[in-house]
Amino acid sequence: MKLNKIALALFAVTAAPLAANAGVTISPLLLGYHYSEGADDDQAELLGNYDGSGDNYYKEDGLYTGAALGIELTPSTQFQVEYGVSDTDAIDQDGSDNFDAEQEMISGNFLIGTEEFTGYTDNAFKPYVLVGAGQSKLEIKDSSGDKISGTKDTIGNLGLGAMYRINDALSLRGEARAIHNFDNNWWEGMALAGLEVVLGGHLAPTVAVPPMQEPVVDNTPVVVVEADLDSDGDGVPDSIDACPGTPMNVVVDERGCPVPVDITDELKMELRVFFDNDKSAIKNQYKPEIAKVAEKMREYPNSTARVEGHASKTGPSARYNQRLSEARAVAVKSMLTNEFGIAPNRLSTVGYGYDNPIASNDTEEGRAMNRRVYAIITGDKTMTVEQTKDMVVQ
Repeated sequence: MKLNKIALALFAVTAAPLAANAGVTISPLLLGYHYSEGADDDQAELLGNYDGSGDNYYKEDGLYTGAALGIELTPSTQFQVEYGVSDTDAIDQDGSDNFDAEQEMISGNFLIGTEEFTGYTDNAFKPYVLVGAGQSKLEIKDSSGDKISGTKDTIGNLGLGAMYRINDALSLRGEARAIHNFDNNWWEGMALAGLEVVLGGHLAPTVAVPPMQEPVVDNTPVVVVEADLDSDGDGVPDSIDACPGTPMNVVVDERGCPVPVDITDELKMELRVFFDNDKSAIKNQYKPEIAKVAEKMREYPNSTARVEGHASKTGPSARYNQRLSEARAVAVKSMLTNEFGIAPNRLSTVGYGYDNPIASNDTEEGRAMNRRVYAIITGDKTMTVEQTKDMVVQ
């Protein structure tokens, strides 16, 4: 289609010189609803008799898809080239909708932000007014794909919308637009939404520079008072600084000394030990893991551990498996107590038999997973540290 080629050419020519500059915007997909019922009667008169049948046609409302490429002229205003297609059905004067209607539109639009008049803010919500003009090409085709009517017209766009800036590169866009057909004097409407990408970041507002002033020459000698010096930059003069050389990021008191603050460090860790069938002896490969638990429990003196024993669904009876699961939990507790010096009152044990499997007992692999001890170790410790400026104190 000729209009397609024109659109692609305009996009390519516009994009080439802009791609390296800041403020280049791309809306890769605009989705909307194209409302054209207000033009039905005028369309029917215009789109008749093209094929000699004497019938009149008009286009139904439908989905609009498009894309846009633009450049920011100011931090809140940009110019965009937009191309889109509204592909829906057409209805003849007898009410038959056995026809396809395709409307292609290409336009140049100015998106003028309201901050252009109210002043720039850090608000992510950026309203704008849209004003633009372009060309619309509407074609009606029968079920065989043959063109039976159509028109090519000049259009004008007028709309209200807003951008919501997710970050400096991405924005969400929503807009309501009125479209005026100048050649045939009818109005259409559109509501659309999409995602806008900016390359190189948005243009920054210009900061006003105050006029230069002639320097005032003062011949009065400058006297450096040693008492006013603050060598470590902590805000406390050297004359009363009881702790000179304080690091820059440390919070100090009125004497210039670091402010102590208590912080709580929480501990939560897990231990898993697996056993051979019908055994409660701990295999050597798990002793380093148990040693790590003991080390953490010594580091956190108030920590406790709940040791849970489990069995697979084998053996002579449920009672036997219950005792076996308890023996496995006690074996882990005994190692923590006897070999690593953890107080027994910090460890609790419980056996679940084969009531809580984590895998199927129908396979050897599943039964091996169920012959286990699972322990949860929790606790905390409080430490006193020097408060820093980036520290959040509860």
